[in-house]
Amino acid sequence: MIEGSGDPVRVTVFGADNDIGQQVVEELLCRGYGVLVFVTDPTTVPVTWGPRVQLSTGRLTDRAAVSAAVAWGEAVINALDPRLTRPSAHLVEGTGVVVAAMARHGVRRYIGLGSPAVGRCPTERPTPRVRAHCAYLKTVHPRVHQQVRQIMTTVTGTELDWTIVRFLRHTRGPGPGLKYVGYVGHDDLGCCAAAGDIAAFAVTQLLDTRHVTDAPAVSN
Repeated sequence: MIEGSGDPVRVTVFGADNDIGQQVVEELLCRGYGVLVFVTDPTTVPVTWGPRVQLSTGRLTDRAAVSAAVAWGEAVINALDPRLTRPSAHLVEGTGVVVAAMARHGVRRYIGLGSPAVGRCPTERPTPRVRAHCAYLKTVHPRVHQQVRQIMTTVTGTELDWTIVRFLRHTRGPGPGLKYVGYVGHDDLGCCAAAGDIAAFAVTQLLDTRHVTDAPAVSN
């Protein structure tokens, strides 16, 4: 886990060019973290972040560039998600490059995104809503379903202190606060979670040990 040194904890963010990733950066800045964002296109970075955010650009498959970005920080929040990103992005390979760099540099805390429709926890009891969403992904977006599963497998197969924040769908912007954090089938997991609420929960996991090597599902 992250050990405080008195200086702001530095966090490297991947996927800061999508709405959840941008909310993650805003939340980190609000809480006083040091932030470096790794993007392929620097024009996607809001000008309002200004000098408060370090910027690193490159391809996700560029091992040297990713390694340098990871080495800068003490934790990684990976907001890359096939549901949020163009299909041509090398998300699975890129995630592998990220976790390999983390292992190499001794950066242990990883927080990423996932779906209750894939990689379910052993104690879960899939609800009709989750089964329907899984069938929808497999039928209509088979590539997305496969990528989400492969990314989860890539991360959970490491010895990192990982947490995967899972949600079915998301809405843009801030939200009313999460109503559910837990496991499918134990309570009523809703259909959506707001980008702002997903981001806020992800950021709180930087210092919260309750969900290390765990994949809680969240919704509004």
